[in-house]
Amino acid sequence: MNKPHDPSSAQNATLLRMQNYMTTSPVPSISTELLVSADGELNRELNRFLLDPPTNPNLLKGKTIAICCTNGVEEVEIVGAMKWLTEHGAKVHVVSTRIGEFHPTLGLRFPPQCATHVLAIRLMENAGWLKIDRYTDEAKVSDYDAVIMPGGCWNPDALRTDKHARDFAKAMHAAGKPTCAICHGQWVMVSADMLRGKKATAVWNIQVDLANAGATVLDEPCVVDGNLITARFPYDLPRMVDALVKQLVA
Repeated sequence: MNKPHDPSSAQNATLLRMQNYMTTSPVPSISTELLVSADGELNRELNRFLLDPPTNPNLLKGKTIAICCTNGVEEVEIVGAMKWLTEHGAKVHVVSTRIGEFHPTLGLRFPPQCATHVLAIRLMENAGWLKIDRYTDEAKVSDYDAVIMPGGCWNPDALRTDKHARDFAKAMHAAGKPTCAICHGQWVMVSADMLRGKKATAVWNIQVDLANAGATVLDEPCVVDGNLITARFPYDLPRMVDALVKQLVA
């Protein structure tokens, strides 16, 4: 098994790049700089979440958290979560699918790096590569205390087709462990039929998908229904992580 990421190196370097990222992208993108500098309550919370030093480096000591994703994962959601959780003592694993083979008629091609890394994005702009720690077909519920499924439209759209990812999410939830999704990440929960009869939220444009899956949809930054924790948008990340932490350290 690969070692979890070192928050003092790759994550901090990525976060620095995110902070310095200017709005000069030639494609539609999400600017972390704009997110953390905008004058809104949730933006200010994200600013503190990403930039303030850890309040208790041992808060999550002994906890291991899976971030389940694949290519197209939203950079601020995965890197922000990884940085905060590791700085507060948790081990974090990127748990991803294996690329596998595709029929040649589909015209799909993946660089060799996809076998060991996932490509993060900023809405529609490619960002950086993040190393995979474990694959979904080998992830065990007993190894993890919580799971987060971040968004980025392409990521959960692909992840929801992976039986191992769906089964892992369902098993984590059935075990009573915090099972979290943000933005489009709830698509995995929809495909795993986890939302029927549950209260949940998601990014605004897929809230109808949650309703069609049988959920009671609330347009709130973070919705907690037992150990099912959902959030809407990158600036809701601090509240989702706070809800996760409250269940882990209760």
